Amino acid sequence: MLSQLLKLPLLIGTALILSACSIGFFASEEVEKKTVLTADSEISVVWSVDLDQRRPASAPGMSNPAVVQGEQGEAIVAGAQDRRVRVFDANGSEIHRMAMSAAGESGGLQLANGLVVVGDVDGKLFGLDINTGSVAWSVELASALMSRPVPVGDDFIVQTENNQVFRFTPNGAKVWSFSGPPGGLGIQLQPSPVVHRDHIYVAMKNGDVVALKADNGSFLWQRQLLLNNNAAVLSELKVPAATPVLILAELSGRHEDMLAVPIFQSDIFFLSLRDGSTLMNRVISSKSSPLQVGKQIYVADTKGALSMLDAAGGETLWKQELSNGELAGPVLWQENLWVADEFGKVFRLSLDGKLLATVELAGRIDLAPVVSSDGVLVRNNHGTLFKLR
Repeated sequence: MLSQLLKLPLLIGTALILSACSIGFFASEEVEKKTVLTADSEISVVWSVDLDQRRPASAPGMSNPAVVQGEQGEAIVAGAQDRRVRVFDANGSEIHRMAMSAAGESGGLQLANGLVVVGDVDGKLFGLDINTGSVAWSVELASALMSRPVPVGDDFIVQTENNQVFRFTPNGAKVWSFSGPPGGLGIQLQPSPVVHRDHIYVAMKNGDVVALKADNGSFLWQRQLLLNNNAAVLSELKVPAATPVLILAELSGRHEDMLAVPIFQSDIFFLSLRDGSTLMNRVISSKSSPLQVGKQIYVADTKGALSMLDAAGGETLWKQELSNGELAGPVLWQENLWVADEFGKVFRLSLDGKLLATVELAGRIDLAPVVSSDGVLVRNNHGTLFKLR
């Protein structure tokens, strides 16, 4: 499986670094020592399943599960390194298993017609019928799909590794495509597009943030952030690694809508939706999307801290040191924040930053948890999927 991943320029350095790195996401330097909080309570593991059927020295899996609705209720769809997509019920029992052409790393999206769209690292899109366990359609793309598809009306948008953006119908027919400039060295985590009203906003791996018209894909504006995707060493690499977050004026209290774009090993840039100009920025390195709750923004950084920012002005309202490693998250479930770190530890906090509970799992966690109706899903790099409460 590793040999297939190494065919992709995106993953040439990434797979090797991730397999060798034990203390940081591309960190070659000694981790800064900090005093971190401890919790009196533990998070419970409801169930766990092996997604990848891993072999020794296989590439680390990086896909996140999708929580969808099937005929029997809530279901979980997850791609894996063994070229299969699995469908589980809410109790972790496998319902269906469908073959793909390569490892599935994209995450999934359920369409209005009930089909679930997933992609693989060979650039193939699949429309899956999760009730019958069959492939309804498939489409060949020119590059790997590493990010989650996003809905636009009844259609969906995908962003590929080579900076292409596509709009497809629920039947897999292409509506339009847009090609951005090729990027340099990247990392295995990739942003997804953001859809707002009739516009689409895309953070590309070359550092461009582009706004497009949703109906026909025509260009609106482009903003180049101060990045370095041609770094000689990975510790100097600065690239978008997480999906930007829409910050609406009516929620933030600011005078206009913004797009928060997190940059791995750099800043979070807050861009105007009107023209892409920078309204403010914070020097915070993050590999996960920020979380907006009302007039606050929660950011988990790559140095092990969770911060709450004021959505209007960007000021830090509090900062909580949780770990000596990189954090993934946060997500909100039952009015609590859930965050994971690269050492396999998961944290549950109150909205005011009080650490409530923790659990230590095996392996690395580089992806934000995923919320379901009755728990939080976490996938590690060994291919194990956990449901926590």
